[in-house]
Amino acid sequence: MRAATSRVPRKPQSGMGTKWLAGSLLGFPLAVALCALAVIGLPGGWQSGAVGALLACLPLWVAIISAALLFRSSRAAWFWLAVANVAAYAALWAWRLLAAGTA
Repeated sequence: MRAATSRVPRKPQSGMGTKWLAGSLLGFPLAVALCALAVIGLPGGWQSGAVGALLACLPLWVAIISAALLFRSSRAAWFWLAVANVAAYAALWAWRLLAAGTA
């Protein structure tokens, strides 16, 4: 019979690679949607701020990727970034419906 040994439980890995992947794949459409939401409210419409939105999109994407690494688990990163994407695109869709109703 083997002697009982006290095993130290292994610490689960943080899943940094999958968090980075979540930030990369879900962060880009989120950055685009957030930049579009910022631009469509301008007085000149999206035509006046399209270049600025494109320039702001890359740093925002990098910030989202960096923020995705702060989640406790990769599952939380995927979930909350997906929820943020749905909310951002729902806001864009609502803006479109409201603009179509007033035209």
